[in-house]
Amino acid sequence: MKEDSCRRCGNGLEVNKKCDICNKENQFYCHECGYVTEEQIHLECMMTKISHKSVAN
Repeated sequence: MKEDSCRRCGNGLEVNKKCDICNKENQFYCHECGYVTEEQIHLECMMTKISHKSVAN
């Protein structure tokens, strides 16, 4: 889920993190005020990660 502007100051956000599974943006950062959004968890990617962990054990 892309966020276009900072909730605190209104400036543009840049990508801070990408999902380990699908490589889509899931966290954003504002260089102006330092605001970092909450990391978005993709349900499909979380399920994939859980299933890979259970197979590995």
